[in-house]
Amino acid sequence: MNSTQEKIYYMAEQPKPDRPTSREWARPLWLIFNVGWSVALSLLIPTGIGYWLDRPQRLDTHPLYTLIGFGIGTVLAFYGLYRILRRFYLEQKEQEKDKVSK
Repeated sequence: MNSTQEKIYYMAEQPKPDRPTSREWARPLWLIFNVGWSVALSLLIPTGIGYWLDRPQRLDTHPLYTLIGFGIGTVLAFYGLYRILRRFYLEQKEQEKDKVSK
């Protein structure tokens, strides 16, 4: 066997690295998109409702309900962020366990 044949034989024996599929590289982007919308809507909706209640035609308590809505929105945003990141973490952990067991 000459050196070229040995190189080809050696290259054929090497396991091919796992190439990420199109879905694997898109998952972190989807996570960022999901987190952004979740946080934005969690803050805007309760704050908007509070602002709507604070108008002079409604309750005329100018900053009170806006601030309460912002506080509720902040709590909802952090809770939503926690749920999304925890789910992503558990999925990543499960994928690593599957790769190790193969």
